[in-house]
Amino acid sequence: MTFLNNAFLFLLGAVSIPLIIHFLSKRRIKTVEFSSLKFLEQMQKSRMRWLKIKELLLLLLRMLIIALIVLAFARPTLRGFAGSSKASSSVAIILDRSASMDTEGETGSLFEEAKRSAGRLIDSFEPGDQITLIAYPSDGALNIIGPTNPGAKLKEKLSAIEIGYQKGNIGEALKQARDILAKSPDLNHEIYILSDLQMINYQDLPKELFSSNSWKNIHLFSITSKSTDGDNIGISDVLLPAQLLVPGENFDIEVELTNYGQGRLENVLVGVIVDGERKAQTTMALPPNQPTRFRFSLKLDKPGDHSGYVEIEHDSFEPDNKRYFSLHIPDKINLLVVSKAATDNIPVKLALDRPEAGQIVYNDIGASDLLREDLSKYNVILLDDIPSLDASRETAISKFVSSGGGLFVSLGKTANPSYWRRFLPTVSGITPGELSGKDGEYIKWDNFDYEHPIFSIYTAEQTNRTKPTIPEIKLVYYRTLSGGKPIGSSSNADLLSQSLDKPIIVFGSGLDLSSGDLAAHSFFIPFLVRSVEYLGSQNNGGGANGIIGEPLQWRLPTSITNSLSLLSPTGYIEDLQPVSESGGSAVKITEFGAPGIYTLKADDKPVSLIALNIDNAESENNTISSDEVGERLGVAVKSVAPDSDLKATVLQARFGRELWKEFLILAMLLLIAESIIGRTTPSKVEAK
Repeated sequence: MTFLNNAFLFLLGAVSIPLIIHFLSKRRIKTVEFSSLKFLEQMQKSRMRWLKIKELLLLLLRMLIIALIVLAFARPTLRGFAGSSKASSSVAIILDRSASMDTEGETGSLFEEAKRSAGRLIDSFEPGDQITLIAYPSDGALNIIGPTNPGAKLKEKLSAIEIGYQKGNIGEALKQARDILAKSPDLNHEIYILSDLQMINYQDLPKELFSSNSWKNIHLFSITSKSTDGDNIGISDVLLPAQLLVPGENFDIEVELTNYGQGRLENVLVGVIVDGERKAQTTMALPPNQPTRFRFSLKLDKPGDHSGYVEIEHDSFEPDNKRYFSLHIPDKINLLVVSKAATDNIPVKLALDRPEAGQIVYNDIGASDLLREDLSKYNVILLDDIPSLDASRETAISKFVSSGGGLFVSLGKTANPSYWRRFLPTVSGITPGELSGKDGEYIKWDNFDYEHPIFSIYTAEQTNRTKPTIPEIKLVYYRTLSGGKPIGSSSNADLLSQSLDKPIIVFGSGLDLSSGDLAAHSFFIPFLVRSVEYLGSQNNGGGANGIIGEPLQWRLPTSITNSLSLLSPTGYIEDLQPVSESGGSAVKITEFGAPGIYTLKADDKPVSLIALNIDNAESENNTISSDEVGERLGVAVKSVAPDSDLKATVLQARFGRELWKEFLILAMLLLIAESIIGRTTPSKVEAK
């Protein structure tokens, strides 16, 4: 215990006043002679003992009453843990502006409530105090205001801070606050955390925060607003499965919804809006605390960039009720066919260099001219039975693939098996075997993955009149493929495989008539056309999707060297500089605003649409307590209710809990007791 007004303690000497009066009031004993004692009552020993006890008790009560009154004026205090009552304070206010703070609270969003609490905190400090305001997370360096004196200017800067919609992690903010306070000469060092205490905030904290001296002479407070108890459903993912994107043809989008609550939800309305028009909707039943996936089938008649979002009804956390997406339906797919010589690809040229090939823009060269060609102009390259590639041409193909280009490789009779067994696995994960077959013999290519977009227009059922069947195809020379995802095979060999992570398809036979009769069938043309359209749809320079707060490097559809600008959903324009990379150019996006569709422009003309959404971790409602935060950091964290008198709470925590009221009340009670005892006498003793 300590005293805030020590000057009053000298008055404790007044406690001796009742004692002095007691001794001065004692009368001296006189001897009086009586002729007879028969008229006096006999004083019993018990009555004399009571009188002495009463006198001593009253004396002690009067001394104690004076002592309590004096101590009350001296302001007794249970000593706080935050420093001295007279010294200035250096304070860091850490404000959580992550997406989860947009959750509904009792009087607005949690972020709005946290800002109001921060404003009241600033009002509670003295003019000589130093305040640092740290808002986290941020795109780059933390937004640090101060150290500065409390007042209207600081509150004005506080009101200008907006929610960030990024995933929160308090580690860097705590480190900066600790370092700033460590440089302060003030005696009182305090950190106030205004956050929803979402568990994700306290994962992967910097190791230096756990050292024994990290929080020496620094004291932490947590002011946590409570969210409403409403259910939260989040759209956790929107995917475009690998498929053909062709104007006027149906395509699928896959949607994932997560019910973060503990109860099953029925009849959840889900809608899909594309280019401002509602294209589909349905109702879903969502089991508790787990994701649910389903698909919508859509159709867009126009090529080009398109944007949209999936939405659900309003709930307690609005940012995850919409998830944005963008896609690009190519109006043309630039195809480069590379063969041993330009005259060796007649079947391929007849199939693809024709108006009926739709989006495909055909061009062919011999392998010797590969290095003279600008590969960044093409979306798909078809290598038609190339024996091998030298190192420079191999590098050019590898760069084309790594930049997102599509590749179709046909391995006919002239393909060098040892070379392709070395090169293909490095770029595609697919390994070809030795050449098999001989003239006069053949195998049947009769097994197909009818769920794959290339073959989805066909059926294996002869009685199905809605879709055609694939004719029996005979291959004379072929190679068995291993690795990747088989999408076409015979009874004993995988003949057509797709890379698991890149837009690459490998055919284990040739496209010429000497390798088999594939080119003689009507199936040959749609097979090649759909293969090229499929590969060209996987990465055609449009439809980027990212997470707010995670740097996004996006490959541009063409080589762009002039300056770019990024237009946010709220109209903010940020200038960007493209960087060259293999096969084209790219742009890196590191600053973010609200979720939505961002437009990338070059010379004020749209180049790409980019959909940015919040991190799914912000939708989770897992929180920790102030005590658990303290356990992780190794320091006591005092919890402060946001609706409490923050000034009184801060002063009490800093200087201790004042007890002058309790001392005065106790003095009054003792005064009443003294009055009652003073009037109380024992019952009279009967005379004998």
